[in-house]
This record gives sequence, structure tokens and C-alpha cells, in this order.
Amino acid sequence: MTYEEWRQARWDEVAGPGGKAKVVAKGTVSGHEPQVLAGIPGEWRVNEAGALMHANSEVPSGVALEFDGGLVGFAGGADGHYGVVVMDPKAPAPSDIDTYPYDPAWVFEGEFRAAEGRRVEVEHLTSPRTTESVLAPVDLVVTINGTEHVLTVIETMPGQRLVVFTDETSGTETPGIGRWLVLPQLEPGTRLTVDFNQATLSHHHLAPSIFTCPLSPPGNHLPIRVEAGERAFMYDLKDKAITYLRHLENREWDAARAMCSPTATVWHNDGKGDSSIQENIAGMAAQIEPIESMRYDITRQFAQDGEVLQQHVINVVMKDGALFQVDAAVYFRFEEYASLPG
Repeated sequence: MTYEEWRQARWDEVAGPGGKAKVVAKGTVSGHEPQVLAGIPGEWRVNEAGALMHANSEVPSGVALEFDGGLVGFAGGADGHYGVVVMDPKAPAPSDIDTYPYDPAWVFEGEFRAAEGRRVEVEHLTSPRTTESVLAPVDLVVTINGTEHVLTVIETMPGQRLVVFTDETSGTETPGIGRWLVLPQLEPGTRLTVDFNQATLSHHHLAPSIFTCPLSPPGNHLPIRVEAGERAFMYDLKDKAITYLRHLENREWDAARAMCSPTATVWHNDGKGDSSIQENIAGMAAQIEPIESMRYDITRQFAQDGEVLQQHVINVVMKDGALFQVDAAVYFRFEEYASLPG
């Protein structure tokens, strides 16, 4: 699978018709006593034969359940233990996923190292937070820039191996709660590709009250900047415009350029006409050396299909201590996407 194919599959997982962004409630059912699941209509129980029951009717596995308001439910499981998920096709989904530009330098060969029978205590993003003992059957061993790193691999559900890690971008450019590498089920000693371009955001960012995802186990911090993979979910074009400006603030020229169509142009009201996005960003990079910091403070935004009009103040601190404020307005037009469809 190519990187572009993987990104499309990832987009479908997040925002497709059955994507995680459409989940509005979920819960588990076990035991014969009727129980109510938060946000899910009706009472649920398991009958004496081990089948799932809803409102006194047996629920076949994999068959869609229709609820009021256009909600659709699905249930799965066996042996008296079931999971129920309710989805709202009208639920808002991200308009895009902000990522670092693809970089083959972040693809490595790793190895699974056995840790048979091991369980580790992992904090989960419940409210208040809770700690759970989870299976951690192997470590992922990967060498990055000559340094060997050993990351604990957890199994929070059968069949899914997961590395939750933090790095030196966590809490600033990427979420402080860390990111995920979803790994295949392979035997200890097996070599595998470790592609940090496929580092993903946790589902917690889509619905914090529903997806109470695990935090990284102790020791799963990489003391380097992992400038690869996903950075943030974006929910509208306003967010996309702001993300572009944040890249400029942080001098992330490649990331800013990657958000734009290769044919994008920039017009300034100084009489010089249009310049290409490549020329514009190169010009900013060439003039940035005497600047200590730069911040775009947005004062107002207006958006409609395919365009954002924004007013902001550019706050500039020079290395010699001088301070400047520049009032500006900018118009963003979204016609071609270099990244995922929204």
C-alpha cells in the first residue's frame, strides 16, 4: 500500500460513512440483568443462551439497528460479552487532517521483542482519569539516527497492537497525550517496517467522552522531534487557514508549502502582482533571520464554501528587542487540496 492509499484508508476510517467521527455513543453489555447504556436507547441484557437482547428482542450480530433521530446502531461479540456502537450519519466530521509532509527518512526497520505474559498499568482518558492493567506482550525495538529505542506495545483489544508514544513535539506541535502507531500481529523476533509517517492521532480527539483512549506507558517517550505523521484534526476551513499561519510562525516552511496546491499563487497589494506559493514562502524564509518570534492574532474570520476572509494582527519581536504590530487582511481560496478531501 502506498502512502497516498494509506492516507485515503485512514480518512475513510475517521470521516467515512462508518467512520469514528460518526460515533455518538458506545458501551458494553454482559450479564442477565437489564442495563442502560449512556446515550443508547432502551435496555440491554444477555439471555440465558448467551445472546444479546434489546427491548426483549434478540439482536443478530452485524445487523444495523435503527433508532429515533436517524441514529444507527451495531452490536458485536460472543460468549455473553458484547459491544454496542451508535452512529449518527449527520455528526460533524473533520474537514481535513493536518500532517507533517511525508518524509521517507522516518521509515525504519524494527523488531518485536518478546515480553510474554506481561501486563502494564496504563492511564486512560476517562473523567476522572483511571488506570488499567493491559496486556503488553512485546516491545518494539527500533533504531533512529544510531540510537536504539525500546517502546512498549499494548493490546487494548484483541487483535490490535498499539504503540502510544510521545516525543519532543508533544504538547506544542502535536497532542500532549501522544500519538499512535498501529502495528500488525506478528511473532516475537519478526522484523517489520516502522513508518512514523503513519503516526496517527487518537480517537479521543474526535469524541473525548466516548473514546477514553490510553496514554503512553512509562518509558514510551522518544527524546527527539518526530516530525512525521498526523498533527491535528481540522473541522473547517477556518481551522485550515489558522494551521497554515501557525506553520509560518514556527518556520515550518515545508509543512506550510505542503498544505497548498502546487499551482497556488499569492497576491500582495504592493503592486508587484502574483507570486507562486514557493516564491512567497522562500521569500519569508530569507527574511526571517533577524526576527525572534512572530505571531498571528486573528481578530475576525468569515467563511463560506471554498473561501475564508480573515483579519489579523501580526506581532513581531526582533532579535534586537524591537516590537512591531502590523494590521492585515488575507483572503484564502480553497480550490485544490494537496492533502485529504474534506
